[in-house]
Amino acid sequence: MDTSIKRPGNEASLTKPNELLVMVPIVGKLSPVSRKIFNALLYSGGREFQRRLVDGNPMRAEETFESRLSDLVAHLPGEAADWSSNARGHLLEMLRTEVVWESIDKNSATSEWGAMHLLSQAEIEKKGGALYVRWAFPPKVLTALKDPAFYTRLDLDVIGSLRTYASIALYEICSRYRTNPTGVTCSQSPDWWVEALSARIVRTPSARDKQKQGATEEQRLKPKREWRKVKSESVLDAIDEINTKTDLEVELIEKRTGKAVTEVQFAVRRKRRALVAGEGVPPELLAQAINLGVSAADISILARTVRGGHEVLKPALQKLAERISRPDLVPIGSSIAYLKSILAELDLYISDPTAAHSVETRTPIVSRDTFAPAVQDVVETPDSLAKRHVESLDREDQVQLAKLAFAHMRERGLATASVSQSYARYMDGGPLVGVLLGEMARQHLKLTSSDTVMESK
Repeated sequence: MDTSIKRPGNEASLTKPNELLVMVPIVGKLSPVSRKIFNALLYSGGREFQRRLVDGNPMRAEETFESRLSDLVAHLPGEAADWSSNARGHLLEMLRTEVVWESIDKNSATSEWGAMHLLSQAEIEKKGGALYVRWAFPPKVLTALKDPAFYTRLDLDVIGSLRTYASIALYEICSRYRTNPTGVTCSQSPDWWVEALSARIVRTPSARDKQKQGATEEQRLKPKREWRKVKSESVLDAIDEINTKTDLEVELIEKRTGKAVTEVQFAVRRKRRALVAGEGVPPELLAQAINLGVSAADISILARTVRGGHEVLKPALQKLAERISRPDLVPIGSSIAYLKSILAELDLYISDPTAAHSVETRTPIVSRDTFAPAVQDVVETPDSLAKRHVESLDREDQVQLAKLAFAHMRERGLATASVSQSYARYMDGGPLVGVLLGEMARQHLKLTSSDTVMESK
């Protein structure tokens, strides 16, 4: 089912235990919509579970959770009335799909969980003209919801907008590292990522693994598909979708031994939410920028992307004004290029008050109701700004930059088959995406940095 179109829903922030982030199907299959509904069940069930704990009336093992179907699908496309038959199919999928949970980092203890179905019970009942869903989680999933030591916040609206299973799975994993100081996810083998990002059965027994002592059948399995195929078929598209639709910017990092890919991880950067152009730019700041040769469009973009916002733009514009007023120096050729170089220097000295450790520890889930969930505004990197600028260039300028970037990648041995295909598609009039766009942005930064240095001499 194509879930790229979503209807407005109620904003909800799921506090998902890290133990539940990476699931590997070994029996059955899991569609993108089923994974979204499972997240909705975790959200609704977790809230009810915590309320009962606070009230001193913990749930008994034989009890089930219950929620209106319309509430569970509020973050999915289509009208709630259309979900009466669809929901049954997805609940059956969760009942039939058996998964093993993979540890995302050393803080997770899922290696001891073994295999289990996503739900142990599910049914739909009509009451008073409305459809209600009743369900039960396996005991260990319930334990994880009860007191999650480490968890990741996920916006159900954002997840609802993603179209593919790989996009959803990768976004959830990358969200775990959104505030990580290193800016990268865990580094895992290609096989691990094949399992983490696939929706169907991906394991088959190996002769060597069958000899392992004390391992279950599920633990004596290995990935069935090759990383290069999964990457070309789904991972690259998932990266593009995440970068387009979500609050994150993700980039693939492959580590090689010879020609073989031996480790894979992803760079993760946070983005600001999109704002209306010029929104919130004080008139005096706008007037000062225009007087210094910076367009209203450029200053509005910087105002909503630079860390520190207006408070950082003010001294940067003052420094630009001082540089322009120096008659003893060569006049600068581009005010906006010089301003960006000033902001890049200032960014090294600005602390990020919104950045917190990526793992939030032992805060009861119920406490989230006392805070308004929001996407934090953070700075975009010089690379992401460069990508935006490259995308805004005229086609002729883009083509020249693409030729330069592709030639540079060939010289360094980085022009893989997928990169060559992306380059060929672009030269034939296709979209500008992925690794090629990233290299074009880096070449653009080099060129503009050289121009800035020459202008300042």
